[in-house]
Amino acid sequence: MKYKKIVCAVGIVWFSHAAYADSYIQSTLSTLPQFNTALLNNGISLYGVADVGINYQSVGGKTLWQTQSGGVHTSQFGFFGREDLGGGLKAEFNLESGFELNNGSLQTSQTIFDRESWVGLSSTTWGALRVGRQTTANLPEFADPFGEVVTNSVVTWLAGGAVQTRRGIGYNADLGPGSSQVLVRESNAVSWTTPRVGGFGATFLYAFNGTQGVSPYASNQGVVASWTNASLYLATAYNQVWSAPVATASGKQTVRNDIYGVAAIYDVGTFVLSAAFNQVAPNLAGNGIARSYMLGGTLPFGPHALRASIVYRDTSGVRDSAGRPAKDSALGVMLGYDYNLSKRTGLYTRAGFIRNYGISSVILNGTPLPTQPGSTAPEQGTTPLTVSLGMYHKF
Repeated sequence: MKYKKIVCAVGIVWFSHAAYADSYIQSTLSTLPQFNTALLNNGISLYGVADVGINYQSVGGKTLWQTQSGGVHTSQFGFFGREDLGGGLKAEFNLESGFELNNGSLQTSQTIFDRESWVGLSSTTWGALRVGRQTTANLPEFADPFGEVVTNSVVTWLAGGAVQTRRGIGYNADLGPGSSQVLVRESNAVSWTTPRVGGFGATFLYAFNGTQGVSPYASNQGVVASWTNASLYLATAYNQVWSAPVATASGKQTVRNDIYGVAAIYDVGTFVLSAAFNQVAPNLAGNGIARSYMLGGTLPFGPHALRASIVYRDTSGVRDSAGRPAKDSALGVMLGYDYNLSKRTGLYTRAGFIRNYGISSVILNGTPLPTQPGSTAPEQGTTPLTVSLGMYHKF
């Protein structure tokens, strides 16, 4: 399973839907060159982020020290282009690549532009149409104070359902065959984002699976609708995600996952509070259901910022390896501190853990859980922990 690297791609939608000068999230995103709307009117711009830190991890009595890329922002570079066609219509494209700053490798093997690869049209009257690899129609990533990075975020791993089983690590793999999750990005996708009217707006997305003979044609179809004023942002999302063909009691088939979510962000500049709920319900008899609940907060003061999030994941209908109903839940906590040396450069520290209960086996920060002696099954009741200290620079 390939985890999608996650950071600020939601910023473009956030800007179109909540551009208020007193917003802390707005001011933070505006320091990222790709989201600075004044960056260009015609032409092509290069942008990126370089982020690396020293990371410590511990789980099941085993420890790991390493350098790690992307503690706050995924290390990335990209090209954004825009041409004013007149009459409020603009042609746009975005090519964006993630990389590992600690060793220089591509984030996704043999894929240069793994984060964004699309072309489209935008209009002040009709909204924005995009075709290609792009972010999905889901809840805003900044409901999580840590931006759902793939390293230091319990929301990414716990609410995302990164579960380790005998067969490896998969999205919500404890729920049964074909269980999945909304990916951060989808290839072969077409999306339309409406203009915002009276505070309301929406994004619709349809992604083709691109595989001959596999029904249905979609891999994901979803919609996220939101409303915002000067300080409050409310969003709700519904996605249908189809798995690759898997073996079930009825034979090999794709499984549709119905995924619902709601989020609220209260941002007055001097502090940010957020809450979110997400439910994953595979449409297959015998599979379980997962629900996650998140609370978060950010307290900026001068060049400093304190961050915290707490996530609880619970399930129903889950069974153990012997087919018996089992308890399967987990609690995650992440704390953080940022010190901004400038608008483009900052230092950070992060610390967090996930406490697994019952048969739960959610991982944190990409490190697999230890396995039971003589088995590929993960140890139960583990508490993976991660601590990071790092630096980033935006260009």
